[in-house]
Amino acid sequence: MTPPRTSPSAPPSAPPSAPPSAPARPSFETVYAVGLPFLHHALRWLGVSVNDLDDMLQEVFLAAYRGLASYEPWRFHAAPAGGLAAAGPPPLRITPEAALHRWLFGIAWRKTSHYHARAHRRREIPSGAGVSWPFDGRAPAPTPEQSLAGADRAEIVTALLLKIAPERRVILVMYDLLGVAVADIAGELSLNENTVRSRLRLAREDFRAAVARQSAERRSALCALIASERPLHTSAATMLHAVRAFPPVPAPAARALRRRLQQRIDERAAIARAAPPAPW
Repeated sequence: MTPPRTSPSAPPSAPPSAPPSAPARPSFETVYAVGLPFLHHALRWLGVSVNDLDDMLQEVFLAAYRGLASYEPWRFHAAPAGGLAAAGPPPLRITPEAALHRWLFGIAWRKTSHYHARAHRRREIPSGAGVSWPFDGRAPAPTPEQSLAGADRAEIVTALLLKIAPERRVILVMYDLLGVAVADIAGELSLNENTVRSRLRLAREDFRAAVARQSAERRSALCALIASERPLHTSAATMLHAVRAFPPVPAPAARALRRRLQQRIDERAAIARAAPPAPW
């Protein structure tokens, strides 16, 4: 009797690879130039003290330098229409800068998790809102109207974000500021999607409440920030949208940080070259 014919087993699926004509990975100089203004604020949103901001920026950029070879910008391509194969990669779902911001934010979130754990072990509480950059010279406190200019405009919203519990705040930032989908947030943070939606709803309520608790003078400044006559509690989303354009870091501060970062990169490279070869 002839045995029944069986279909050949399917070959094991290959790991994801770069699509044809995928965009090149950015250079580290591009990562630094694009990422510095963003991380300067993102680390504050994640609760990093202004006194620790310089060190944490270096930690995040060092991790990005080591991990740049594994950065996959093609993860942000849209799926081909109708599920059909495309001759080349389909258009990016988001801009290259936004894709880079999302990747750097993932690194920053993991680094700040360790940062907060260390602060807890030392029984320290990272400070809340403060000046925008931990370098010399503090100008007199600006009026609410003056504080709307430049980097201080984002600092107003940062101060409000820091009033939200960290586990809710990170979801608000990812969804409303970075445009990350709920499913992607759930995967990144190892949470259930319903939990993400619930925390996002509560975070938005917390943000609106933080706005409502501001002094009359501060509330007037916030109204000017969003250029809206609507009640503040209905304009929270507009305020968040206003800080998506990240003001540049002052050039002297950016150059000084880059020099310190390069020194650490060179030191680690020298240590690696001096290490004995691994045994066979």
